[in-house]
Amino acid sequence: MVVDAKTDGTLYGERARILDSVNAKIVVPVPSQYNKVQSSRFLKTSLREYISGDFLFIDSDTIICDDFSGIDSFEGEIGAVINEHVPISRYYDSYGKRIKKYAKEEGWHCSDEVPHYNSGVMFVRDTPFTHAFFTAWHNRWKETLNKYNRHIDQSPLAFVNECFGYPIKELPAAWNCQILRYGIPYLRDAKIIHYYAAMYSSDSVLYASRDKNLYKGLLGKDSLPEEFLRPLDNPKLAFVNPTRLCTERELKFLSGEMAQICLFHPGITRVLDILFRLLIIIKAPFSRLKAAMVSANNTNIASR
Repeated sequence: MVVDAKTDGTLYGERARILDSVNAKIVVPVPSQYNKVQSSRFLKTSLREYISGDFLFIDSDTIICDDFSGIDSFEGEIGAVINEHVPISRYYDSYGKRIKKYAKEEGWHCSDEVPHYNSGVMFVRDTPFTHAFFTAWHNRWKETLNKYNRHIDQSPLAFVNECFGYPIKELPAAWNCQILRYGIPYLRDAKIIHYYAAMYSSDSVLYASRDKNLYKGLLGKDSLPEEFLRPLDNPKLAFVNPTRLCTERELKFLSGEMAQICLFHPGITRVLDILFRLLIIIKAPFSRLKAAMVSANNTNIASR
């Protein structure tokens, strides 16, 4: 376990039980001005400095659903899965616009010609090169945080990957199945399900383990309740109904400005719904009249 000093100070009583599941604890000094999110990224981007041997980093918003045999045979010093499983040109929602904005501001190349990796699962060898890479990533993350007040680590990773000549090699999608983005085709063979983001709303609960109420239910408990464990029994079926797939055409529509406004402003949606209902009511008699005229015209033609 790699942990910052503040968090380590909270590991007593029931919280100390997590120590029964680890073989070592490493306490890292993190600057006191960092909040919890920033501290987690500080640790993540500096892991290579504190861990001996090869390691597989896995974000906490994941579920393990298969064994990890075979990872040691990966050919490469750093491995990761393509972000969202698709080229950047197919990031149809506002996230894609943000990525392109960050790339322009931070000075890294953002296009379908270069791979853009997800940092939620990374396999890292213990070599002089990976130590140098992580040092550069950590320093770039701190620079980005100070300059843009962005805690995210993926843009700095893309920047450093470009600076080092794209050394990150692609892991099979099964190692980081980003289920709520474009990961459905890889669900069957998934070893790790990453349920970090909904497509449009951060409050959407499409996958059981995204339900914040599950985690609130853990407070004050000395064991994991059944409702928390249930999705783990079969994580590949832990979707919440009603949930449906959509086509690329539907996805493009849902990513448009009008759909986004309707999604995040229910009042506007209700007004538009009423207006469209009125339009249908007004249009109905004209449609019937047009149909009657066409029918009459066809009858006249037939009688000739």
